[in-house]
Amino acid sequence: MTLYADLHRHLGGALHPRIIYKFLQRRDHQVLSYFPDYDGFYNWFTRPCRTLEEFVKIHSLVEELQSLEHLPYFCLRLCRGAYTFENLGYLELRYNPFFRTDHKQSNDKRVGQMNEIVEVISANLRPSEYPITVKQILCFDRRLPTELNEAILKVAQDNIGPVVGVDLAGPEINTEKTEDWIRLMAKARASGLKTTCHLGETSIDNVDPRYFPTLDRIGHGIHIPLSRPEMLKELAKRQITLEVCPTSYRQTGVLKDFAQLKSVFARCKEAGVAIAICTDNPGRNPAPCTLPGEYERLIDHDVIDFHQLKELQAEAFRSAFGFVGAARV
Repeated sequence: MTLYADLHRHLGGALHPRIIYKFLQRRDHQVLSYFPDYDGFYNWFTRPCRTLEEFVKIHSLVEELQSLEHLPYFCLRLCRGAYTFENLGYLELRYNPFFRTDHKQSNDKRVGQMNEIVEVISANLRPSEYPITVKQILCFDRRLPTELNEAILKVAQDNIGPVVGVDLAGPEINTEKTEDWIRLMAKARASGLKTTCHLGETSIDNVDPRYFPTLDRIGHGIHIPLSRPEMLKELAKRQITLEVCPTSYRQTGVLKDFAQLKSVFARCKEAGVAIAICTDNPGRNPAPCTLPGEYERLIDHDVIDFHQLKELQAEAFRSAFGFVGAARV
């Protein structure tokens, strides 16, 4: 069986909307007053957005549902679906632990709960009947103050093993804090964590070359080859992999057509920059959105060919933060 590795999947957007809807029904959640039937919820949950900021806002609903009490429910179904329907052998799951703490508590108490969040997720990402390896990446967020992002780094450092890396996520805002985030990435690397960072997803504006010495991978980064291809030489030198999530760019309004990715793949290949194909938020995309489906869409739109498919499958395993062993393709 062909196995895949997905290196960029957010916990908030990882699950099929039917799983979310069934959970809402079990809890008789107030959201059901807006969506009395599944079709209405599905159409809202998977609708294309005008901007990345609009897309990110819907995450807040799911993040609140994925509380300490209910994380086992979501983790089991995540592993079951990824292994059974996507042939995933390896998955890196990223999330912000602070956003899954009790919103009714003070920030101090919520910071204290973050380790519990990681521990519960770690305990529920290893179901024996679904032999998939899942590692965690903890997300900083551009909307949070520096002290909370520092606290997230401390949680990641305290849980090295299940946690293999950190990421900077959230809307592409507050570029004046770039030096603070670079410092966080450098501290993470010095403590043995791998690093990735959401850069260049919607434009080139938040791509600062000062990030590059602190990064192992870049989340998305498609506007580097599209807008500043001269930067690719530095990425190749530092062996920084781009995590490309094709369907997300349609959903967030970043690209109008998959064929626009042809330049991304061609320029990266010419410069020697590795690409890992990822799903980002498969539950938020129109079904079926699976990792094998992302490869298929790229082939259908002549972005890649079958020879490149095998190379990209192997590259995902090679670029993984926590995978040990030869790529299984």
